[in-house]
Amino acid sequence: DKYRIAATVAFIVVIVGIGVPMWWKTTTVYRVNLPSSAILRLSEQPIKSAVHVGIYTQNPDRAQLLISELEAEFENSSTWLVQFKQLPSFDKATSAHSPAVLEKLLLQQHPQSVGDFMFIEWPKLEEELLLTTERSALMRSDVSAKKLSQLLHLKVLQTHRINQILTTDERVGVKAEAPQPAYDVIVSVLNPKPRLTHAQWNVALAAQTYIEPFLAQISDISNYTVRTQWKYRVSLEADLKQVRDKSKLGRHYALQESALPHLLTSIAQNLSASITDKPVINLVVYIPPCNTAPLHIYNNSAMLTQNGVDAFISPPWGGFIIANPPEHVCLAYLNMQPPLDYYVNTNDNMQVMLDQLHKLLDISSEVQLAGLKTVDIEQLAPRRWEYESYMRRSAIRHIATASSTLESLIKLLDQISYIVIDDKVGTAITNSYGDILAAKVALLEHRLLDASALAKRAFVASERGFFDASLLAQLYFPDEQKYAIYIPLFLPVMVPVLSSFNMLRKLLQRGRKEKQQ
Repeated sequence: DKYRIAATVAFIVVIVGIGVPMWWKTTTVYRVNLPSSAILRLSEQPIKSAVHVGIYTQNPDRAQLLISELEAEFENSSTWLVQFKQLPSFDKATSAHSPAVLEKLLLQQHPQSVGDFMFIEWPKLEEELLLTTERSALMRSDVSAKKLSQLLHLKVLQTHRINQILTTDERVGVKAEAPQPAYDVIVSVLNPKPRLTHAQWNVALAAQTYIEPFLAQISDISNYTVRTQWKYRVSLEADLKQVRDKSKLGRHYALQESALPHLLTSIAQNLSASITDKPVINLVVYIPPCNTAPLHIYNNSAMLTQNGVDAFISPPWGGFIIANPPEHVCLAYLNMQPPLDYYVNTNDNMQVMLDQLHKLLDISSEVQLAGLKTVDIEQLAPRRWEYESYMRRSAIRHIATASSTLESLIKLLDQISYIVIDDKVGTAITNSYGDILAAKVALLEHRLLDASALAKRAFVASERGFFDASLLAQLYFPDEQKYAIYIPLFLPVMVPVLSSFNMLRKLLQRGRKEKQQ
């Protein structure tokens, strides 16, 4: 009996004391501790951005009046913390003979940081407001605070776009994706009939001269890689209609606006954009052969050509430009002469591409305001106030997107208990959460560059955590399936254990009876 008891106890100790804990340990889903409750409260913490606005007028009392009225306009704003500051006049400023000189003098006295703005009074201004390419706007002496508030909301701060990002109403919210950390910009020149159209163009040099310097100016948000290519024998699958006109050629061809989506579908597969894992922005220049040139875009009623440019964009895919051959080249073709060599106009096409990039990247502001004139861009860089507004909007979008991603991930992990959360995913989630909080603080402290970098980092980390492949390691091996596998395995083993317990009980009972007797 002693040996039987010792063997039974040893068997029970091995199975219950070693086997069961080992089974429990090896089948437990590994999960790093996460700040789940704090992440779920992210949406309760508003995103608010500080903005500094300076106002210069020749009459100090007028500046004070404008500031008091503007402060009342922004007092109850849930998004903006605007600090208005009066810029005092000085001798050199009162004697300035042009707005540019006055602005330069004011900036020397009151340097601006990223995200600042300034209103400068200039009595001789024809328009009520003139929005420059820098962080400033000229205003007439009779402009109202209401008009200044409209300019700030519609153009500089773009409050309507921020509200679309932050709203929870899907009918009002914007569906555009947050800016990605890296893009490939592919400039493609399509020449369907190179034997008939001898177009010459150093497109690589053109991209280096125009596209790359522009993208370098806006690289705070995303990194861009520019590539160029020529594509031949790419047919344009669209029905073209011949239209008679009074030109020397006597006709041109019409491409219907309704056919543009089908046109993009037909050429997209030939652009080799699938060789990269980054999002792609396509900039396509199509050179029609002379037998279908000149080619113009039409809607149902009229030609859509503006300033001799036939182009359109399709966000986020890219832009399309029709570069018609010169008239004398097609005249030679109609007269059965040998094809003539010609050079594609670099400046015209690149200016259109830059304008398309403004719209595709959502930098440009198309909202109109009565009494406002905006100075045209004369350099490759975008308007400074416009880009900084884009930077602020991108930071808020990155914060909102990262917060939503983390909240969705935490809810998913709470619902499905057998999803693995390893150290890599846990670090990404924790870092993203910390960067979100830091980005919100940076926006509130008027540190736009820091806020943009932190928000971008939070967005990248949240996406990396959400789409990590390790989350799927045991997704198709739920608890029910574990029990279905382990019960048939352990039940035969547990039968001897239970019978051993019963045997021990009987032995102990018999021992007690013998002692009592």
